[in-house]
This record gives sequence, C-alpha cells and structure tokens, in this order.
Amino acid sequence: MEKINAEVFMTVAETGSFRKAAEILDYTQAGISYIVGAMEEETGLNLFVREHGGVRLSREGEALLPHMRQLTAWERQFRQTVGELSGLERGTLRVQIFDSISIHWIPRIIRKFRDDYPGIRIELITEEDSLRAEQMVMNGEVDCGFFLTKVSSRLDVFPLIEENLLAIVSPEHPLAEREVFPVACLGAYPYISMKYDDHTGIGEIFRSHGVKPDVAFQMDNDYAAMAMVSQGLGYCIFPELLLQDIPYALRCIPFDEPQRRTIRVGTRSIKTCSRACRKFIEYTRSWVAEHTG
Repeated sequence: MEKINAEVFMTVAETGSFRKAAEILDYTQAGISYIVGAMEEETGLNLFVREHGGVRLSREGEALLPHMRQLTAWERQFRQTVGELSGLERGTLRVQIFDSISIHWIPRIIRKFRDDYPGIRIELITEEDSLRAEQMVMNGEVDCGFFLTKVSSRLDVFPLIEENLLAIVSPEHPLAEREVFPVACLGAYPYISMKYDDHTGIGEIFRSHGVKPDVAFQMDNDYAAMAMVSQGLGYCIFPELLLQDIPYALRCIPFDEPQRRTIRVGTRSIKTCSRACRKFIEYTRSWVAEHTG
C-alpha cells in the first residue's frame, strides 16, 4: 500500500502528538497530519482518535500496531543492508538499555563505537523490565538489548558480567554497622521495592528464600528510592553497578549469602542481524571485558 508510512504511524502512536512526531521526524505538523490522513484514506480506517491535547490509537489502529512495528523493523533492516551492500557505513541501530548501564557503560561504549562508525545513528530505548526487553528484541522493535535475568526466548545472548546485589540502608538503620545483611532479616524491616523487581532478578531473592517483603513504598526511579532510604523509610536492594558515585550517604551491605545476577547482551540472531548490530555487540563485549575485568 503506497501511502503507508510505518515510521510516522509508530512515532505518532508513541508520542501521542502530531507536533512531537513532527519534531522527531523533521516534518511540519501539517505534513504529519497529511501523511496520517493519507494512510487512513488508503486503508479506509480511522487509525487515530483526535482529542484535545493530542491523539491516541483507535481500536483499528491498536489492531494494526504490531504489524506496523514489524514493518518499521523490516524497513530499518532493509536500509541498513542497502547501506552495507553499497559499501557505506550508515543506518540506524536501535538498542534497548536500562538505567545502571545507561549511566556507567553506554556513553563510553557509544563514544568508542562512533569513533569508528560515525555514520551509524544510534537510538537508545530504556526498558527496565527484562521480559519486555526480550520481547522488543524478538519482535524487531530494537536490534539488540541488555538483559538482567536468564533469557527464555531463542535469542543469541552473551554474558557480560556477574554483579553483586547489595542491601542499602541509611546510616541510622539497625543493620547499618553490620558487615553483612542477613537474608533471615529480609522480611524484618520495611522494604522499598522497585516497580520491576520481579523482572530484574531482585524479586528472585525474596522468592528463593520464601520471604514476603514488608513493602513500605514502591518506586519507579532508582535515585528517588535512594532518597527514601536516606531518610530511614526502609531498605532497598540495588546492583553494585548502580551504586557507583551515588549522591547519598548510604551504607551498601553485601548479603551473608551472596546474591548475584548476570548482565547479558543479545540480539535475535547474530548470524542474520545487521553488521552494525554485530559490531555494536562486539564493541560492548570488548569494552566490558577491558573495563570490568
């Protein structure tokens, strides 16, 4: 269908705004409106519901969303392959990340990668839920991603590091002076949970020890949770990587039974992914090995 523009469809769906989509794609707002109107005329469907302050997908648009997502991935792969066949290093690489590596790893990896491949445009998509991250790679929303738990899908994944999970408490916490945090005390004190604990390996700590945590608050921002801990409102569990250079006076305590998780990087297929994707994974593995031992 000649008038279908999957990139515009997906950008409008993700932003909920013709204006924001225009800014991202370097169109005019009228241009985005025209393209959407042309798609609706071509399909005979109302794809979006226009509302005061923005737009949202219609029922028909929701039904087409997974197909548009797949079409966007195919188009991106096609452009990437054409660029490689013509001897040009160009295209777009979409990478799923999560907070701790976005702070301590990704800027340095990208800088090294861009030095050698300046023509590759890298888009970063943050997703803390490892299950959702896995789905994003499987259905082509992103080219590659980073995973915090054991990957169940048939992806090609590569372990990067095994990191410790630590309990963090305020200096006034009853266990603040202990050398280790007893796992027997997991349910004994108020706990500040993170929204995606069940999908980042942290929730498994409680499940494996048959403990139901005394959840005082649930947060979706790591540093906001640290601020709550600093005020003595509960303890939290964070990976060692995220606890580098934290802006709060907190005690970071290992468990008496060490708790760890593995960070992996992966793609749907290392054999069929784009050259840029293979190179990015190669650079990531090399950088992590060099800088983390």
